[in-house]
Amino acid sequence: MTKTHDSLGNRIQARRKSAGLSLRELAAKTDLTASFISQVERCQTNPSIDSLRRIAEALQVSILYFLSDHTRPQPKMRAPKSKALAYVPTVRAHARPQLTLPVSGVTYELLTPDLAHKMEAVCGRLAPGAGNVARRLREPTEEFIYVLSGALCVGLDAGEQILRPGDSIYFAGTTLHKLACASKEDAVWISVITPPVF
Repeated sequence: MTKTHDSLGNRIQARRKSAGLSLRELAAKTDLTASFISQVERCQTNPSIDSLRRIAEALQVSILYFLSDHTRPQPKMRAPKSKALAYVPTVRAHARPQLTLPVSGVTYELLTPDLAHKMEAVCGRLAPGAGNVARRLREPTEEFIYVLSGALCVGLDAGEQILRPGDSIYFAGTTLHKLACASKEDAVWISVITPPVF
């Protein structure tokens, strides 16, 4: 396993313990088995995006909480003529937190500095032939997707759309049920969601 996957398992375990939950208790809240969650925590298997969402909801955190660099403090800079630390809105390309889920073939990078605002932005990537079935969100959202490269199949309640570079789509998050790569190259897109529930 790579460092990213080690971090994922370690962070799930740390969050579960800080919430005071046993493996069995977390399993009951997620409809997953305690054995499976234990394997995820010990980095013996990787969760699907659906399983990770269930775990995140049960632990009362955003799925992006488990991103590789999420817990690293954001750099601060001094405000002009002041000793107070100021919020830094910039996210450098080399420092974006990233989460890769090999089972579903999806990689997400956080494009916003944190998850404490009214919207979140992520860059998603799916390999050819890969896809994840989106689970219904716990609250209503609005989402915008803009495709950068490849082709992305977006399945909504009203039907499926194939988006190519430069195409965009805007929809209610509760209507999304499928994202899949529809090209022979990686599908790469930017997604903006409000409110942040990813």
